[in-house]
Amino acid sequence: MLTLKKKCSGKSIILLVAIILLANVLNILIPGTAAAEPSKSLEIFGDGVKQPTLFTLEQLQEMEQVQKVYSAINTWPTKKWYVGEGVNLRSLLDSVGMSEEARMIRFYSNDGYSLTLTIKELFEDQRYCFPHFMDNSSSDGGGNILGSSEGAEPVEAIIALKSVEGSNNPKYMNDLNSLLLMLGQRAVSEQTGNLFVKYLDRIEVLREEPPQWDSPQANPEPGAVEPGTMVTLSNANMDDDKIYYTTDGSVPTVNSNMYNWIARRWWSARSDVLGLYNKPIGPINEDITIKAITIGPGKRDSEVVTFSYTILSPESDEGKPAVSLNDIKGHWAQQSIEELVARGGVGGYPDGSFKPGNTVTRAEFAVMLVKTLQLEKGDKVFSDTIDHWAKDEIAAASSRGIVNGYDADTFGPDDLITREQMALMIFKAAGLTAQGEETGFADKEDISSWAKEAVAAVVAERIMNGYQDNTIRPQGKASRAEAATVIIKILNR
Repeated sequence: MLTLKKKCSGKSIILLVAIILLANVLNILIPGTAAAEPSKSLEIFGDGVKQPTLFTLEQLQEMEQVQKVYSAINTWPTKKWYVGEGVNLRSLLDSVGMSEEARMIRFYSNDGYSLTLTIKELFEDQRYCFPHFMDNSSSDGGGNILGSSEGAEPVEAIIALKSVEGSNNPKYMNDLNSLLLMLGQRAVSEQTGNLFVKYLDRIEVLREEPPQWDSPQANPEPGAVEPGTMVTLSNANMDDDKIYYTTDGSVPTVNSNMYNWIARRWWSARSDVLGLYNKPIGPINEDITIKAITIGPGKRDSEVVTFSYTILSPESDEGKPAVSLNDIKGHWAQQSIEELVARGGVGGYPDGSFKPGNTVTRAEFAVMLVKTLQLEKGDKVFSDTIDHWAKDEIAAASSRGIVNGYDADTFGPDDLITREQMALMIFKAAGLTAQGEETGFADKEDISSWAKEAVAAVVAERIMNGYQDNTIRPQGKASRAEAATVIIKILNR
């Protein structure tokens, strides 16, 4: 019996040692599973600061302490209160000489986690605590229920030495999550809980330009659809990066409707409510234009994209637009072309092609503008447009000062439009303001004097782009794809 007890005791010891070793191995192999603990120091470094510095906890405690209350929503989504007390982030970075050329800041936790934010979203965009952000919330966390923005209080980001999560009462603060990055919301619906970095021990300030988020996509594609159609939106990640959209023609911002309330990381766990939270737009029973943008941490906002849908009449047996474009699949301007066709600004050819590389005449471009912008008739008729098929559209554009003739009597409707002529028409159609003539292109001297301000303005507004060899080619002939793209871009402004 004694021998049996010794054997059992020996096996127990071996089993215990094995469990301890396995736990240590798992901590090494699985990122973020190491036992994190409050940080005792904070290092600030990177090419965006003049003086890399290591602050001890004692040094941070000796600095001026500020106490802030924060409203926050995580990506589950659930609403929570936070209170923190610590050092103002901007003041701390200024103390080590943060460069005016700094563009991004990367925050590192001692458990291996890191988060990147842009200077713009941290310090240039106003952030708030919303006292009524929990209004109308449900027992399920209510993160998808829009609270009230009334009484919004501006708050700045801090590095908290003590804090509490889930309460707005400072008496519950402790140092368990310190050092803790804390920041406010730009909108009452913005999800920021995922940006609160615990156990912060390093801050890297970077000069490199932030990348840009990818633009949203829509399914089904824009065009003619059946009544009752539901439209889903998506982007590459569908996680921290959020899709905001409008259906009233306005440009979407962080204050607009959010599409993907539940982040992709939770989709399997929240499958029971995913369709209720990340809800498709619709049913669509009348013509609608959806504008969407991707906004998220650490990158520049995406370009605004527009998805226009027209409803097929009940008596129509057509299941898709009259012209199915067969030569734009994968083309760089596919989305713009499809949108312009859906808006009725341009059509395809009888064989189902669009011929995106074909050149455009001055009359054709004027027609695209007039139809897309839905301009009313005008009375200006040139001597060479009296019998022209585009007489009415040219008159409409000319009466509003969007297009000019070569002289009082001559328009040259069948002349191929040059890129600088297109720039001038776009400049006038979009109502842009001249901001000088400098463009920085290698062939800027080739731009005609009458077009310099217009070219500079449309390039500055990213309506027109140069080529990879740093030329703008002002005398070059514009293609149908280029024409479609610039027209859609002025609609998205």
